[in-house]
Amino acid sequence: MMARPFLTVLTAPIPSTPRRWYQAARRRIRPFVKPGVPLPATSRYPGHYALVRSVVEGLQAIGADFNFNPRRARDLGRAVYAPENAALRQAAAFKRRGRVEYLVAGPVNAMFPDENDGVLLMPEIDRLIVAGEWMKDLYRDAPQLVAKSRVCPCGVDVDFWNPGARRERPTTALIYWKSGDAAFCDQVEAVVRRCGLEPRRVRSGHGEHAHFAPDEFHSLLGEAVVGIFLSAFETQGIALAEAWAMDVPTLAWDPRGMASWRGRSFQSGSSAPYLTAATGRLWRSIDELEPLLREALAARESFRPRQWVLEHMTDAICSAALYAIIRDGIMGR
Repeated sequence: MMARPFLTVLTAPIPSTPRRWYQAARRRIRPFVKPGVPLPATSRYPGHYALVRSVVEGLQAIGADFNFNPRRARDLGRAVYAPENAALRQAAAFKRRGRVEYLVAGPVNAMFPDENDGVLLMPEIDRLIVAGEWMKDLYRDAPQLVAKSRVCPCGVDVDFWNPGARRERPTTALIYWKSGDAAFCDQVEAVVRRCGLEPRRVRSGHGEHAHFAPDEFHSLLGEAVVGIFLSAFETQGIALAEAWAMDVPTLAWDPRGMASWRGRSFQSGSSAPYLTAATGRLWRSIDELEPLLREALAARESFRPRQWVLEHMTDAICSAALYAIIRDGIMGR
């Protein structure tokens, strides 16, 4: 019997024994019932794909003692990290029965304490991961969550998000349109054209991940000299980090006003929590954008966005930080 791992990353509930038998039998008879028809496609990384992929591949890169979505409860680790709600509720039940010692949630289970039937308020949760420091402000009415919270962003795949050797000087600006109306986006594009660049617009949305394919985003970033990001708020800003990994500095609109998530209004803490002088600049009003863009283009070589990611936000770096948070938590009990 294999030794029990320290950590389990759980993003799909463990099936019951009858369910496993049913699934195995179905796989065996399918070639006869539906010959030549492949099984339905399933995600390699169930849950929030970008987060789960980064955590799993990062933990693999550092040689962590963990497993991912085991099929049997006996294979669960001492600690369970469950950034998916059905898996989190099952892990909480396992903890109540003594199968799990330490339970970690976040950052994508819920934004607010009472969201998703109050999943974050389950007493079995020992540690809550938040993507950025400002997210703790959303828990001011639930101080127990603030006490459990630790900041840890997820990483990006710097092998995929790699600009390679550019044969021509980029002459476009990527417009990442997540917030603001169409008229505002048109104003931004007009500024870009006045500065001698051709805008390339990408539509996105909060909590939506199917507006564009990663290959499309990669291609547009590969042609861009700068990215202009329009988002009312970001808990981390993974798309920003992907742009930085492609060595594209970003000018991020940072209104810090009232924002909305699933019909609920709240005060935004940041639209680019991890932006630094090496990766870009912030702006709030459209009048600020043109002089800032001209300044950024004139000082383009002073930015080092990819180097910053390589030093701070790779899969391995972020997963090592997560692993340390969980290890220190369980050891310090």
